[in-house]
Amino acid sequence: MLLCIIFSLTFSINERLNYGGFYGPLRVGSSFMEIKEGKLNEEPVYIIQSLQKTEGIFSWFFGIDDYYCSYVDTASFSSIRFIKDIKEGKYKKKSTLNFTQDSVHYSSGKRTKKIPGAKDIFASLYWMRNLSFSSGDTLRIPFHSSGKNHEMLVPISGPYWIKVPMGKFETYLLTPGVEGGRIFGSSDPIKIWVSLDSTHLPVKIKSNLSFGSISFVLESREIGEERK
Repeated sequence: MLLCIIFSLTFSINERLNYGGFYGPLRVGSSFMEIKEGKLNEEPVYIIQSLQKTEGIFSWFFGIDDYYCSYVDTASFSSIRFIKDIKEGKYKKKSTLNFTQDSVHYSSGKRTKKIPGAKDIFASLYWMRNLSFSSGDTLRIPFHSSGKNHEMLVPISGPYWIKVPMGKFETYLLTPGVEGGRIFGSSDPIKIWVSLDSTHLPVKIKSNLSFGSISFVLESREIGEERK
C-alpha cells in the first residue's frame, strides 16, 4: 500500500507524554517526550525534548539519566540541531549536532556529509506519527546517528491490542532499524506500538539493552492548558 504524507500535523503541539519504565514486572524509571513551538536563530522550529531516568534500587547498579533535545524544521521535519546528554552507568557522553544544508557538524569538531532530509531519532519518531500507513507497509526515513547516514526501515505490523496505565489501545507495531547502526543503544530494532488513530500515539516503547529489555508504557498525556 502506498504511503500518504499528511502535511498538517496530526498531533497536538505542546503535547507531553509521560511514561513509566519497566524491567519485566519491576518499575525501574520514568520518561517523558514533549513537543512545542520555539525559535532557533530567530527561525520558527519545533522543539522535541525527552528524558529517560532510572529510579530506586535499579539506579544503584545501572543508573540511566539520558536527555535529548531536537530542533526540527517546521516544514520538512528535518533536523536542524540535536543535543544529547547521556549518563548510563559509568558511560557519559554529551554532544551537539548542527545540521546545515549539506553537512552535520559535531561539537567535537567532527564534520560529516548530510543526506537530504536527514532526521535524528526523535525527529524520525514524530515524523512517523504524521504519516498515514497500514499493516504491511514499510516506512523509509533518511536518518543520521553516530556520524553515519542511514536509511531507516520501519516495517508496520498489526493491529494489536495493548493495555497500558493510560488505557487499552488498538495499535500498529513499528520496528525501526538501521543496518549496522544502533538506536537508543540497541543493535536490535526497537519496538514502538502506536495507536491506530491519526495521532499515532506512542503507547509503548521497548528497547533491548546489554542486560535485558526495558519497556516504557504510556501513563498520561498532557496537552496545552492541561500542562499548567
